Amino acid sequence: MPTQRLPVVSETLCTRCGECVATCPVQALGVGLDGSVVVWPQACVGCDVCAQVCEPLAIAMREQDW
Repeated sequence: MPTQRLPVVSETLCTRCGECVATCPVQALGVGLDGSVVVWPQACVGCDVCAQVCEPLAIAMREQDW
């Protein structure tokens, strides 16, 4: 079974600033109706940019099985 590194967003740490959404080079992140960060795994390339720009460290990259 293939694995992929994907961002996992902590709802308790996320301040909903949108910096991760704005900096994602492949638009794999978006904002849900409630303001939370949504990850689209099909678009994610596992580059880690979102986790690097997240100041409250609310994003962790984790191996996910498909």
